[in-house]
Amino acid sequence: MLIVHQFALYLHIIIGAIALIVFWVPVVTVKGSPQHRLWGKIFTWCMWLVSISGIVMCLIVIYDPLAIRYPSQHIEQALGQQLVLKQRQLSEFLLMLSVLVLANIRHSSLVLAAKQHRERLRSGSHLLLIGLLAATGGRVLYTALTFGSTLYLIFALIVSSTVATMLFYIFKPTLKPREWVLEHMSTILGAGIAVYTAFFAVGGRHWLAPLLPGAWQLVPWLLPAVVGTLGILFYKKQLVSRQTRSK
Repeated sequence: MLIVHQFALYLHIIIGAIALIVFWVPVVTVKGSPQHRLWGKIFTWCMWLVSISGIVMCLIVIYDPLAIRYPSQHIEQALGQQLVLKQRQLSEFLLMLSVLVLANIRHSSLVLAAKQHRERLRSGSHLLLIGLLAATGGRVLYTALTFGSTLYLIFALIVSSTVATMLFYIFKPTLKPREWVLEHMSTILGAGIAVYTAFFAVGGRHWLAPLLPGAWQLVPWLLPAVVGTLGILFYKKQLVSRQTRSK
């Protein structure tokens, strides 16, 4: 399992680094243009690989934390139990984030394909994925409330909000004209936020830790989400304004 985990890790890092760059191409190109569609598909496939490799890694660590995190090390039983609990909680948190990316990418793709016709969004497989996201979010929320983790609590609430937003869009009686554009944009940008969150908080924590002591270590986790959310709100406002002027 260690070899599988290492392969998934390298794939996760390489494809994630590519996604960091590719993300901006469909953002800056003309919406609906061939370039926008091409690079949007490339980013989507990158995120599929990133999320699936993340899920694989998390499940392996949850199954056997010590063999993956501390291979070939002799660990006393009492310490081992503490490490198992800590690593499983962290892996459950990262599993939730990986499922969040997967749900965002799939939802965004289905919204784009379905447009005003949402039957495909009500498929059993898609609702099952949203249910899985809700379950992982509920598990992390339980951990956050039990052990007092602010970080876990914030992201568990973000996941709960995402689940509610997706289900509301899927089952609301009617859609406004071109509302699917806003939904597609919001969820695909949500996946982009996840890429940069992972880059700053997970990949960059080693060189950011000395600069951000104590509670400031939450900044790399939360900054991409805050900036990305403001960007989504701004883009929504701009799109609604253009639609209003065109009427």
